[in-house]
Amino acid sequence: MTEDTAKPELGLRERNKRDKARRIREAARELFLEKGFDAATTRQIAQRADVGLGTLFSYVSDKRDLLFLIYNEDQPKLTKAAFEDVPPDMPLLDQLVGIFGFYYRFFAQQPELGRFLLRELTFYVDGDQAARFQSGRREIVDGIEALVFRSRERGIINTAEDSRMVARIIFAVYQAEIRRWLQGNEPEAEAGLETLRRVLGMVFTGLAPGKNVA
Repeated sequence: MTEDTAKPELGLRERNKRDKARRIREAARELFLEKGFDAATTRQIAQRADVGLGTLFSYVSDKRDLLFLIYNEDQPKLTKAAFEDVPPDMPLLDQLVGIFGFYYRFFAQQPELGRFLLRELTFYVDGDQAARFQSGRREIVDGIEALVFRSRERGIINTAEDSRMVARIIFAVYQAEIRRWLQGNEPEAEAGLETLRRVLGMVFTGLAPGKNVA
């Protein structure tokens, strides 16, 4: 077989693979929302996706991996949209609230999925999708670190800690706040972002005597 005749075959194989992955993601999303994460089974998801159970497990390691297979498809696009075209002259707090707004609005559209994700996130380091998910989280922290570094260079913020540590603190606050926000029955993105702004404002201002933390 020549190289020219091999290419279309490889293209078709890749298209079939991507189509199966798409069907698995859609079936998993539908069943998790219909039945809940605990009640939905991998067999039901495979049946709805019209693939064999063995095929399903060639894409994921377990049911939790299925949950993150769904989110891993959206996370890079969210992060790209959140960090591109951030106004460089905007205060750091405004930049951060603008960035995190993309994630709040995403989860406001499907809060049940967000709750499942955050519940299953603890110690999520193993599984076919774990490395991809953790890489996406590091990319967010990398983006925050770059903003912090630029703000330090411009003299807008001043701290003895390195920019990476500051970025980790900011990301930790975001994680805690979005988890608390998602506990509501119908979480509203703007209300959650306003609370996030207040909490991050306290982090930036500090709790030293005489400082305004309102």
